[in-house]
This record gives sequence, C-alpha cells and structure tokens, in this order.
Amino acid sequence: MSMPDSSQINKMRQDAIRRSKEMHSRALRDDSAKQEIRADAVRSGQISGHSPAGILDLFAGDIPGLNDPDKLLIAALLLLLIREGADIKLILALGYILL
Repeated sequence: MSMPDSSQINKMRQDAIRRSKEMHSRALRDDSAKQEIRADAVRSGQISGHSPAGILDLFAGDIPGLNDPDKLLIAALLLLLIREGADIKLILALGYILL
C-alpha cells in the first residue's frame, strides 16, 4: 500500500472541509426549523411558553408535600422511571430521597 501524495491529501482535506460545512449548514437549518415549529406551537396554544422551572412552580402548590421544586422534579423522574420499567433499586433510592 503506497502513501498518498500531496495532491491526494489536499483533495481529501477539501472534501472533508466541504462535508463539514454541509453538516454545519444542515444543523443550522434543522435548529432554526425546530425553533420555528416551537414558536408556531406556542402561538397556536398547542404548548405553553413556560420554562420547565415555571411549570414546576405551577404544579408545586397543587401536590401536598411536594412544594419543593427539587422534590417535585425527583417525583417526576420517579414516575418516568417506573413507567419505563427501570431498575427497582434506583426507584427505591429515589423514593427514599423523597421521604
């Protein structure tokens, strides 16, 4: 197997730069499209424009004993893990933290 000469190396380098630029522009397009979709959903009322911390504040007063946002977050994580069938030791550990 022979070593590539400088023209082949330059060609490979230029190809890598071109692919990198394509991926970067595609990522920017995808990100701006996601932001536009989210903005449309917020405007149409499909989702709220609240931040996750604001949502935790909304529910914290409704659940007795979970007025601490940290505990509410742990409880939400606990419910998600139970729903997904996570390891019982992890579920019990999170439950113990809530006590």
